[in-house]
Amino acid sequence: MAGTPAARRPGRRFWGAVLALAAALASACAPQAPGPSKAAEAFRKEVLAARESLSASLTDAAANREPQAAGRILEQTCSLARESGRPFACGITVLDHHGITLASATPGAPIRRLDYSRYDVVSTALKERRVVKTKLYLQDRTALYVVAIPLERRGEAVGLLVLAFDQSDLMNRHGLTEEEFQRVDLGR
Repeated sequence: MAGTPAARRPGRRFWGAVLALAAALASACAPQAPGPSKAAEAFRKEVLAARESLSASLTDAAANREPQAAGRILEQTCSLARESGRPFACGITVLDHHGITLASATPGAPIRRLDYSRYDVVSTALKERRVVKTKLYLQDRTALYVVAIPLERRGEAVGLLVLAFDQSDLMNRHGLTEEEFQRVDLGR
């Protein structure tokens, strides 16, 4: 009877348990992936703070495609941030659900209604309703780290809050590298 399948099962179970235990111990002893760097965490906090202070107030303006309302909200919020000693360190643009500019607090030329609908970062953020990051270059070759944050109402993207950070400014303020920017988790 020792050669029957029923008699061999206890040994197989034993060795199966030993192998499972060995695999569990090996995975527990594996080095953990390093957490986010101080630079990545500082950048993450900056983006999340901007999102928190801007998203709720801009969602209605984006949903109703009201450039004047979006402009007033940006102006008021940026003014309050400056007065409190914590100004935004990025360009801010609000896009409607088609990717058309509603308002912008980006330093430089007066606001124009630009069409960003063909940019992959814009279409991906609107379609998939998720935060999307990318690196873009200005005509003068200045590198920007761009974060597109969907403005949602009832599970539908009604627009985007786009934050554009100068790469060299982030490197100077936080020491943030491009690799860290790409890896930082800005999800909900």
